[in-house]
Amino acid sequence: MIALSGDLRDARLQLLADQLAGGTITLYTEPQPETGAAITTQTALIALDIPALISIVNHTAALTILPTEIAATGLAAWGRITSSSDVFVLDGDCGLVASDALFRLKTLALEAEALLAVLSATFSE
Repeated sequence: MIALSGDLRDARLQLLADQLAGGTITLYTEPQPETGAAITTQTALIALDIPALISIVNHTAALTILPTEIAATGLAAWGRITSSSDVFVLDGDCGLVASDALFRLKTLALEAEALLAVLSATFSE
C-alpha cells in the first residue's frame, strides 16, 4: 500500500484538473476502442462541457456540469474526456449509479433531444 502526503495527492490531482478544465466529456456507444485510440464506428451520444475552473478541496476536484441535450439515441457504454484543445485525457466505462464505473448514470439508455441533468462530478486522489 502507498500512502501519499496530502500535498502530493493534491499536486497529482491538480495535474488532472488542469487537463480537464474547459474540456469535454463525450459518452459513446460500443465498441470501446483501445485507450486513446481513434473513434471509428461508435456513436457520440452526448458531449458535456467541463467548466474552465475546477477547484480542489480535501483531495477532491469537484465540477458542476450544466444540463445538456442528448444528441443521439443509444446505450452509453463508455466515455472519453478531452482537453480544451481536444487532446485525449482519459477513457472510462459507463454504468448505473450504484456501479463502480467512471461515468455513472441513472440509465444507460439515452434518448435524442432529452435533457441529461448532471449535478456534479468529482475526481478524488
